Amino acid sequence: MMSLRRYTADDAEAWDDFVEQSKNGTFLFKRQYMDYHSDRFTDHSLLFFDKKRHLIAILPANEVKKEDGTLWLYSHQGLTYGGFVLNTKATMTMVLELFQQTISYLKNKRFSTFYYKQIPTCYHLYPAEEDEYALWKMGAQLAVCNISSTISLNNKYYKVPLETRRRRGIKKAIKYEYSINETSTPDELWPIIESNLQERYQVKPVHTLSEMKLLMKRFPKEIKCFLARKNNKTEAGAIVYVTKNLVHIQYPHSSHIGKQEGALDLVYDYIIQKYTKQGLQYIDIGISNEDCGQYLNENLIAQKEGFGARGIVYKQWKLNI
Repeated sequence: MMSLRRYTADDAEAWDDFVEQSKNGTFLFKRQYMDYHSDRFTDHSLLFFDKKRHLIAILPANEVKKEDGTLWLYSHQGLTYGGFVLNTKATMTMVLELFQQTISYLKNKRFSTFYYKQIPTCYHLYPAEEDEYALWKMGAQLAVCNISSTISLNNKYYKVPLETRRRRGIKKAIKYEYSINETSTPDELWPIIESNLQERYQVKPVHTLSEMKLLMKRFPKEIKCFLARKNNKTEAGAIVYVTKNLVHIQYPHSSHIGKQEGALDLVYDYIIQKYTKQGLQYIDIGISNEDCGQYLNENLIAQKEGFGARGIVYKQWKLNI
């Protein structure tokens, strides 16, 4: 019989060890990443055990009490993705039981809703979509469907060439004598990010500069910053998250000068070339949606598709208890 209990700080080592040997977990699920913003969320992560008390699954999660008094469990609002983290021993029957046990637990704790973010398939090291079948079978409602743009690297069947506009941008940046630098701190890039987001959307970055510097210090091998510089000044750049099989590009931004001179195109091209040589499988450039996926920013996704990226969906489900 399967059992579960709520995560405590004493579980951190076992939790991280499980993430490391899982078939669909990434370093974002490690506690040093999840807990950097623990002040913003009430953690309600869960651990699942088999009858021999072996850890068989984990669920990064937080709880929220709504204005109407109802209690919701989210998997996890502080993460881009993250449902059940599993290893290769997980079977379809076991995952169905994970959901059943979770629902029973949430009923006993008087939760009204289970809100579940799936881990996109490009992050899987081994097939891991048992959760989607279980969600469908239990009558969950698809609440969000975002489309992300993902480049397939080292693909022996297809190689989608760069579009002419992107090649032109790269040549322009080379002409203006940009160099690409890898740095351990995003200080030079952050003012560009903040300025662009304020100008376009009147919002701030999800991470503060101090938070991103902390995460880069905690995960120096996994989080990197690439800058396009000219005359000792940064005009474009991006943060990358490196998992075992994938690179996720975050905060790709250019200054006004950088946009005119193709600096970000050169950053993208450098990242693609670097991680193709390292043998990774995918580069995920991120979603191009608003309004829970209903609005598609066609110009933004066209830019990403110009680098050969094609669609991977990020799904979020709502299950009434």
